[in-house]
Amino acid sequence: MLKWAYHEAEELGIIEDIMSCNNHTLCRIGVYTPLPGQDSKDRWRNRHIPPDITELDVKNFLIKNPDVFEEYVIESVPIDVLQNLIQAKQDKPEKGIHLECATIPLQPRYFLDSVKDISSQLIDIVEDHAIYAELSEMVLIVARAVHASHTTVYIPTHQNHELCILRNGKLTPYGPSGLKTTVAAHAVIERKSLLVDDIQFDHRFPKGIGPVGYSVGSVICIPVILPSDDIIGVLEVTREQSKFSFAKGDLQTAHALVSWMTACLHESDMKRNLNTQSKLNDFLLETSREIFDEMNCVDTVVQKIMTFTKQLVNADRISMFLVDEEKQELFADHFDEGEKDENGQSIFNKKSQIRFHKDLGIAGYVARTGKVVNIYDAYEDDRFNQAVDKMTGYKTRSILCMPIIGKQKVVGVVQLINRLEAECFTNADENAFKLFAVYCALALHFSNLFNMVKQQQTQHKVAMEVLQYHTRTPQDEVDHFQEKPIPNDDEVPELLKFYDFCCYAYDEYLPKYVVYLLHDMFGTDSFDLEKLCRFTLTVRKNYRPVTYHNWQHGFHVFHSLWCMVNDDETFSRFDKMAFTISGLCHDIDHRGYNNAFFQKLHLPLANLYSTSVMEQHHYRQTVTILQTEGTDIFSFMTAGDYKEMLEQIRHNILATDLALYFANQKTLSGYIKDGTFDIEIPHMRTHAKALMMTGADLCACAKPWATQQETTKNLYDEFYFQGDEEKRHGLTPIPMMDRNRFDELPKQQIGFIDFICRPLYQTLTDILPRTMPLLAGVDENRSHWADLVEQEATSVSKMIVSPKND
Repeated sequence: MLKWAYHEAEELGIIEDIMSCNNHTLCRIGVYTPLPGQDSKDRWRNRHIPPDITELDVKNFLIKNPDVFEEYVIESVPIDVLQNLIQAKQDKPEKGIHLECATIPLQPRYFLDSVKDISSQLIDIVEDHAIYAELSEMVLIVARAVHASHTTVYIPTHQNHELCILRNGKLTPYGPSGLKTTVAAHAVIERKSLLVDDIQFDHRFPKGIGPVGYSVGSVICIPVILPSDDIIGVLEVTREQSKFSFAKGDLQTAHALVSWMTACLHESDMKRNLNTQSKLNDFLLETSREIFDEMNCVDTVVQKIMTFTKQLVNADRISMFLVDEEKQELFADHFDEGEKDENGQSIFNKKSQIRFHKDLGIAGYVARTGKVVNIYDAYEDDRFNQAVDKMTGYKTRSILCMPIIGKQKVVGVVQLINRLEAECFTNADENAFKLFAVYCALALHFSNLFNMVKQQQTQHKVAMEVLQYHTRTPQDEVDHFQEKPIPNDDEVPELLKFYDFCCYAYDEYLPKYVVYLLHDMFGTDSFDLEKLCRFTLTVRKNYRPVTYHNWQHGFHVFHSLWCMVNDDETFSRFDKMAFTISGLCHDIDHRGYNNAFFQKLHLPLANLYSTSVMEQHHYRQTVTILQTEGTDIFSFMTAGDYKEMLEQIRHNILATDLALYFANQKTLSGYIKDGTFDIEIPHMRTHAKALMMTGADLCACAKPWATQQETTKNLYDEFYFQGDEEKRHGLTPIPMMDRNRFDELPKQQIGFIDFICRPLYQTLTDILPRTMPLLAGVDENRSHWADLVEQEATSVSKMIVSPKND
């Protein structure tokens, strides 16, 4: 019977009524002792329960110990009082639930049979406007759980300085946040939940709560704070003053519900971030493709950044400024005026560029400091220029201005205006853009590089036009040469078709000799005469006036190759063209320094070419001439033949790099030694061609002694000039280039012949017997140098090369 009475009383809420009522009720039902055998009349008649024992402690104790409750009812509660309480409980409506909270239906998803389906819908909340509906749903669920009479949802605005009441999805201004005002305003500042027993007697909240239409007693107020530290709302549930106050257990229940539902909202936010990240990845892929494949300009990248950023944070308008470090200015030429295309995408109009100094405005502040500026009310910020709104008629409410940082400096500033579907921009918006800004900086960096390269290409084209003007032979000179391009018989020396020919005394006739020898080898119809004349004069003009690697040296190499292949059936007509033109052009634009000089001083050419620096440059200059209109002597060839011709010329010119000779000669001598050499085998033929180019390049060592002496003087003048330059840069030149060691010249020449020239021409004679005169000439010159070594070296050397007095 007693157990039935306890459970009946518990079900009807009597226990809660007894433990929650004031002491007048306790006295009215005759409470003298809460526990059997203890006289605690004074304690229970006291209006305040000691702080070490809470109502929740007593309630939990009685629930766990029903026998104690039974004894208490039997000994302390009169039957008539108990019957009256039971009757009163039966007559009163469901405890604590106001009609407004009890009758409002929950969202349809809660009628689903599957919790999985419900949770899936909860985490699919990705739109801003849906958050308001979820907050309204959340407070309704909390109200039902804790038997509240009324609910209110507040939305913080203006950087949490203002509160609005959310009703039917719309915001109504409520008042400022702060202490000594209302419960919700206090909770926003403290960022903690509040449990108020009786609002009428709590002096912390002189303004109470919002209008509810009845006298409020107890209040629970919970700020909903996401892990991003954004307060997205404040939930407030109340009970009427005539009802019992909320207990700590009610706050715990509310916390449990709000925490789990906030976790769902956070999961939704994470999902939205993932969606944003997916869009960001798509943007990066598209931008990267355009940058690296299509190489679009900065204008295109800027428009794409503006489009994506605007969608990323759901802004109404956007401006993007780039930083001009040289002028310390910000500039923009794309403007968002709210226009949309047929697909709903923003249109950014390109207008006259605006510029302003970095000391001005909000964007200037962000560019100078690299700090984020999030303004919740533009008209309350002194930095905002209201004149723009007045001029355009557009109302600016909130501003988010953020830097794009690349290479430890601000390269751009993005300014977003008016957050859609929300009062202001949030911390989550800032964090989303900070991630995106890294990729923006990357995109801008490569776009700027592209623009720089494009500008340099344009400058290069202009420079080439200027260069061609100064390097191409004037038309009147071409016309004069073309009138008589072939020398008369009396102008052709007897030695012209032999290796011993020296061109020093025939400089004015050399262009004619080029045409003469090419016509002799290929006929008069092979090349267009005007183009051949212009080509020859242009090549001569592109050789620099250095003492050795000049036009005369180029002619000697051309002439030696002509002697090697003329009337020889080993090489095709095509090969012979490649040989002769390669020889003529092989040292175009030589500056009088060797490759090591460019590399040691880190000169631009060494940065442009990693190996065979000057030879690579000579080839590029040759191609430039061959591809210039008017000097394109191979224009009669098909595309395939022309490509093959350039490849052979490239191989031939690069072979004149003496550093490549040693491995080539060793390979060929190995083939000859073991009897496997066959010039018809492609790779052996390639090695043979390279050795022929080296033999032609060093042909001065095989010419008659008088020519050898003059050539050596010119060569050492050039060597000593390089040695002087190296000394000026603090370098030590090799002995051959040291002017102070000029007396060693004969020994140096003997060493050069023994180490390089004789093995070269011996191997060359083995594979091409018609080069025997070159080997013989080298041997004869060596004997002359040896004679000088036996004489007084210093005096003889002075006769050949005069030392420079520093």
